[in-house]
Amino acid sequence: MKLRKQDQEFRNPRIFYADPKNVDLDRVLVVLFLWLKTNGMRPATTGRQKKEFEKVDVHFKRLATLPGVSGFTENEEIARQWLETDVFDLVNRGRPTEAIASLRPLHLDAHKIRVAKHCRDYNFADALYAMLEHGEGRAHKELKAYLEQGRSYQPGAKLDLETLAVLKLVEKITDTFPSGEKITPYPPLCRGQSRVLCDDIERILSYKDVPRPVMIDYLRTILGLHLGIYTLRLGRQLSGWIKDCGSHPTCRSCPVYGNKADPFAECPYPVTFTTDMGGDYRSRMAQLAQEDAASEYARLGDLIKAVFSMNQLLRYAREERITDDPFDAPSLLANPTPAFEADFKAVLKQIRNLNEEDESLPPEVQAIFDAGMSSFDTLIELVTHVRQAHHIKYLVQMIDKLFQKNSPFGALVQGKSRANPRRWHLGGRTLEVLVQLAVLKAKDTPTGRQFETEPILVEDFLTWVERRYGFVIAPGVTPAGRKPVSLDEHRAFRENVRAFKDRLREIGFYDDLSDAYNAQTIRPRYELRAEESAS
Repeated sequence: MKLRKQDQEFRNPRIFYADPKNVDLDRVLVVLFLWLKTNGMRPATTGRQKKEFEKVDVHFKRLATLPGVSGFTENEEIARQWLETDVFDLVNRGRPTEAIASLRPLHLDAHKIRVAKHCRDYNFADALYAMLEHGEGRAHKELKAYLEQGRSYQPGAKLDLETLAVLKLVEKITDTFPSGEKITPYPPLCRGQSRVLCDDIERILSYKDVPRPVMIDYLRTILGLHLGIYTLRLGRQLSGWIKDCGSHPTCRSCPVYGNKADPFAECPYPVTFTTDMGGDYRSRMAQLAQEDAASEYARLGDLIKAVFSMNQLLRYAREERITDDPFDAPSLLANPTPAFEADFKAVLKQIRNLNEEDESLPPEVQAIFDAGMSSFDTLIELVTHVRQAHHIKYLVQMIDKLFQKNSPFGALVQGKSRANPRRWHLGGRTLEVLVQLAVLKAKDTPTGRQFETEPILVEDFLTWVERRYGFVIAPGVTPAGRKPVSLDEHRAFRENVRAFKDRLREIGFYDDLSDAYNAQTIRPRYELRAEESAS
């Protein structure tokens, strides 16, 4: 069935910046670093790059001849493989059409060698920059300062080999300049998730002496995780607003801040994930995690319907020249005026006219028209029916990528058989990142907030990771809206905590030296004192 273009558009920066697609997070980071560099301004248009710019050989030969670079020509094969693996991000690797997408996101200048057609971010970078910019605090400024370290390289400076190679490769390439057009004019609808993300960025940057590639891995994990949680929370938030015919009062004055012990305690739209820490997808705990993941992905349909509803409400508000604030738009449904009903009745008539060449509408579409709903509800049901399958496909791919499914940095796993569907499961490197954040304690000093490391009890960590990110590893307190834990599930959670401790031992954060409660602690890997974390 045909729809008007404006009725089937999904992406709306006033609601959500990203265009749901199967995206590569490294490429998102490259574009995000560009936005950080231009302070959120779109770069001025530059000429198209030459075709040979996409070939590793061109950059290899130029790098080998630069002052201060040696050993490349003597070890050509090894050096080329190193560039292809650790420095460049390639598409169609190993094929005749192999080409450069971009440099690895190791520095603020990584965008200088970027082929836009191969390095698309589908506006994910816009969504992340909006969260960083509007999330309060100094996160985006501190992140920019960290990423541009080494631009004026001095002998003896601490730079890893990959970052040094990036700096050499972009040394004489013309930079971009801001055009004056703002990338993110609208703040995210969920300010709380943005604030927690900014707090996490400030915390992880206190480990400023870890190798740059390790820090980039940490940042990729944090940014993807928060954007994924934000997307799932947004589905609950918008659906709640539409159902209640108005935005929630708590959202208007969001009480969520990253420095709170329980940041989302007052959030009316909680997000939780029953998380399996074991390796057997047939266990009872894995089954619970699979059911929870299936339920979460099933909610994507609610997100799609809510976005279509908000888009139509904002369109109407704009055309009628009334406030088009997303926080005010849902209130139009509380007491719809005759003009409101007439507007959407006219839209339905236009859609019928678009399809007048067809002898008859499909039965399911005709059933929507005959259901006796209001014109607005009829339009939303119609658009959702026609477009939902398309958007579900790409939203599933998007969530899989943001949670880095089947990756050590992921929070999701899925097997190849139908008996092993998606389930929430923290990879070893994701667990490492969360532990690194959990052992940091903020300390106010004359120069501002600084962080130092302290051991944390296992039980306290489990509570912390549930309250901050929603990962339920132990039963804990049953969140509102969730059914009480049964005896069978308690046994599964008990085994899950054992598996969690085993994972901690594997990554070197935990030694069970005693059965005593106060001896079961997670130790920091890097010791920080407040004065050491000052920049």
